[in-house]
Amino acid sequence: MSAPTASGSSARQLPVNLFTRGAYAIPQSTYFIPSDWRRFQLSELINKVLGHGSDSGAAPVPFDFVVEGEVLRGSLEAWVKKNRGDDEETAINVEYIQSVLPPSEVGRWEQEDWVSGLSLARKGHVLVSSYLSHARVLPLGTEGSALYTLPLPTSLGATSCTWVSPAEVTSDILVAAGGVDRAVHVFSLPSLDPDVAASEGSTAREVYTLMGHSGPISNVIASSSGRDIISSSWDGALHLYALPEEEPTEHMLPADPTSYLPGQKKRRKIEGDAQRIIEGLTDGDATGDKGQGWRRAPDAVFRGHAGRIGGAVWDREDETRVWSAGWDGSIRGWDAESGANVLVRQGPSDKALLCVDQFGPSGTLAAGSMDRTVTLWDTRQATSVIAQTLNVGSPVPSIACHPTSNFTLATATYAGACQIWDVRSPKHALFSVQRKRDESSRTVTKNGKVLGERLLATAWDGEVLVAGGEDGEVGIWHARGQ
Repeated sequence: MSAPTASGSSARQLPVNLFTRGAYAIPQSTYFIPSDWRRFQLSELINKVLGHGSDSGAAPVPFDFVVEGEVLRGSLEAWVKKNRGDDEETAINVEYIQSVLPPSEVGRWEQEDWVSGLSLARKGHVLVSSYLSHARVLPLGTEGSALYTLPLPTSLGATSCTWVSPAEVTSDILVAAGGVDRAVHVFSLPSLDPDVAASEGSTAREVYTLMGHSGPISNVIASSSGRDIISSSWDGALHLYALPEEEPTEHMLPADPTSYLPGQKKRRKIEGDAQRIIEGLTDGDATGDKGQGWRRAPDAVFRGHAGRIGGAVWDREDETRVWSAGWDGSIRGWDAESGANVLVRQGPSDKALLCVDQFGPSGTLAAGSMDRTVTLWDTRQATSVIAQTLNVGSPVPSIACHPTSNFTLATATYAGACQIWDVRSPKHALFSVQRKRDESSRTVTKNGKVLGERLLATAWDGEVLVAGGEDGEVGIWHARGQ
């Protein structure tokens, strides 16, 4: 099938097979297209075949075009000369995808320390954890202060955070933050209504302190029902905690930990029975009225990784399945009810996996690695190990898959860049955003901590993209992906 050419055009015709894995499919055929055509003309052709335009009333849809894993940036002729030399006879397989608009920055919020975790699970709000040992709830679209600041009973730092209560819960909302102190701290927020949050007597409080790990918490996730929390740790284990329906009246564990972090000392009694508080330890028989939560032991412990666990994610479709990524290079699937390790995908043992997320529609897992790559794992195929690799160019400590797409994801990198990728075009990121520092930029935090460039956390809800890290800021962009 020949495509219409501009009047007087002498460009050669190239055989092109146009196809898509998304919406807007056109009849499969080999189209003979002028070699000087670029993205704009190809997009016009697709819309003409679809019947989109002023005559039909359907708005044209902008498309990008991927040729052998690379987005077409110039003309078809330029691509052929670069990749095929003089071969103009062999058909070119071109996949078209709906265009993703570049992210547009809408603001930055300075934090008092490095940002360690981010979550956008509640529309209109960002949950932030930092190494200043607190979590904050920040409302999007305003320049005001945080709705809530949730201090952890330790000065060792918070490492991760998550919303626990589902979106339909509007009062007594639970959030959780993991810490270097080896515990997960669960807080209750009265409401996200600014007027209620600002009212006298409306304060957040820690209701549970989830204990049992012997190493810092690397990640904390919650089930869609908000009834269960899973924490992953540098001790190589995942812990499942089933939250009670009603607040308990007694602790499950004593205050004294069974092991101590480097630099800590055991408590000693001074002046009779008085006790000296050691940072990072949950000392005393504290309940909600004293700022600490009811101490709870794990209901199940999942073991299998040979080393630290970088992250975990609850399966988007199967509430009984949890996935984890470890520094031992393996992806593991767990039965959340029995704790059984039901699936193991072992990659190279020297590929330390730092984080993991899942494409909801397909179930494919995406893991960020210390070796500067993102690997895709198709766990639904019995023989699949690593289905695809994206060369990011810097270690990836945090990753966020688009909630409704099978193809787009965001990465935060140690190079300080937040990137958006389309896995159909794996050679280069679609977009990369990075803060530009100047002489007026902060070099240290208010508490004297030196700021760096490495990003440590990102989150993406399909509309808003956030990222933060050693720069001590939360960057916010409008970013839609398909």
